[in-house]
Amino acid sequence: MKLNKALLLLVALVFVAGVGIVVAEDATVAPYTFTVPDGYSVVTSDDTTCALQKDEFNAISFATGVGEDLEAAKQNLISQGNTFVEEKDINYDGMDIKLQSFTKDVGGTKLFLYNYVMFADQGNFVVTVSTNDASFNDDLHADSNPAKVIFDSIKAS
Repeated sequence: MKLNKALLLLVALVFVAGVGIVVAEDATVAPYTFTVPDGYSVVTSDDTTCALQKDEFNAISFATGVGEDLEAAKQNLISQGNTFVEEKDINYDGMDIKLQSFTKDVGGTKLFLYNYVMFADQGNFVVTVSTNDASFNDDLHADSNPAKVIFDSIKAS
C-alpha cells in the first residue's frame, strides 16, 4: 500500500510548481541514507518517503515499508490509470531488484514510471523515477539514470 502512496506522491509532485525546494547533498529515510542525484532537489521528506524533483516532469521518489505483494501493487497502479509495460528481475552490484515499468498520459504528456523495488534485510524500499523522456535508459549501469546514484550511494544505518 505504501508503494501506491509513494507513486501518487511522485505523480503529484511532478505537477506541483512553486513548491519551496530544499537543496541537499544527502537524504535520509530511516534506516537509509543516499546521495541526491545532480540536478534534483529534496521537495518533501518524512520517516517513510522522500520526494526529489528536477523539473516539471522529472522526479524521483524513495519509499520504505514496501510490501512484498508486487502483483497487488501493480494491479492498483493499473486501476489508477497507469499502463503496465513490463516487469523484470535485475541484479545490480549484488542487489536483486524488481523493475516495474508503467506509462501514464497526464494532460497530454506521456509519463514513464520506473519502480526499482528492493527487498532488503534492513527493510524493503522502492526508488521510482518519473520522466517524460521516451528515450530514458532504465539500466542502472547507465550514467544517465539518476537511480544509479541512489543505488551506488545507499547505506543502511
